[in-house]
Amino acid sequence: MSSSSSSPPRPPPLNAPPSTTAVRVSVIDTTLNLVGAPASMVWQPAIPGFDRVRCGCWSILITHPPSGQRLLYDLGVRKDWQNLAPAIGIPGLMDSGIITKLEVGQNVSEVLSEAAPEHRIGLEEISAVIWSHFHFDHTGDVSTFPSTTKLIVGPGSKKAFMPGYPADPHAQTLESDFAGRDVVEVDFTKSPLRIGRFEALDYFGDGSFYLLNAPGHAIGHLNALARTTVSPPTFILLGGDSAHHCGEIRPSIYTPLPSEISPSPVPHLHSPICPGGIFSPLFPSSATKPHATPVLSLIDPFAGSYPDPKFALIYDDDQLRETLEKDVELDACAEVFVLLAHDWSLKGVIPEWPIGDLNGWAEEGWKDVGRWKFLEDFEGGLKSDEDGGK
Repeated sequence: MSSSSSSPPRPPPLNAPPSTTAVRVSVIDTTLNLVGAPASMVWQPAIPGFDRVRCGCWSILITHPPSGQRLLYDLGVRKDWQNLAPAIGIPGLMDSGIITKLEVGQNVSEVLSEAAPEHRIGLEEISAVIWSHFHFDHTGDVSTFPSTTKLIVGPGSKKAFMPGYPADPHAQTLESDFAGRDVVEVDFTKSPLRIGRFEALDYFGDGSFYLLNAPGHAIGHLNALARTTVSPPTFILLGGDSAHHCGEIRPSIYTPLPSEISPSPVPHLHSPICPGGIFSPLFPSSATKPHATPVLSLIDPFAGSYPDPKFALIYDDDQLRETLEKDVELDACAEVFVLLAHDWSLKGVIPEWPIGDLNGWAEEGWKDVGRWKFLEDFEGGLKSDEDGGK
């Protein structure tokens, strides 16, 4: 474990060009409540007590002050999920117990337009929706936005996922999300820019917001990097589903598990400080440096059974592992705060729209507070005796 006598290596440099402009970043709870498959179907190793996949989904509101443009990165699940494309097979997933609960209170469009008058945002103010990828728990209902709202998708998405249902009866997207609007596919070949080791595109042309090529989980998966302060420069990495759980990127060689964790992620067992050693039994047995190796590894329980591999949970395993390595490197940069789409461990740590934005994350210390909070998911797998971490 990390100690004062040894220092972890530095991650590769971020290499973000200097800029005089930052965007405002706000997180929106998309009101999704999804309880799904046994966690052991989705992640290895199986951890006692980490029994079911439970998640919400963040939508990220990006405001660009110089232009007044607003973007949304991801939309969660549409409220009328019963009207999703039949090929997704939601009824079958529910009948088989793969999904045991699926509730959505509002579309993101309703969250914005039905807010209190002092916070309300007109949908005509949203210049673009960015899909991190095409999966139903991220695409929301784009048709609820005016035709002036563009849809931004990653490389290869148009060929793979357009047209949508019902024009293509086998599609897992909906034609209503594309109809009558400009669908823009990002082309990273036209940009020589690299952020960390990610291929990058400067969206506004002023260094305030970058789209990052993050393939592997799905065709066209997009991460994004938002500049939150200019001096000193700080950023938020929007990771989408490049990792589904912080245990896929932490700990790492750059961010090893500390010998003492404060605040404790398991205050019922140890408070206010938790010995890092109590988590030792949870690490993969094959890891040569377990306290510098991510706890979890994503697996695809349906591999080989998809009607088309483009619909797989892991489209390209090699690309996914490479993207995860890049996520790990940015996560270890002191100036970067990582926000994954389903990271509900940050619920209560960070302010949500309309209460506040995330631009002060560094000053407020939210990265330090939230870094190990995901370990709370594994409390059921810990020894209850007080000597477990000694």
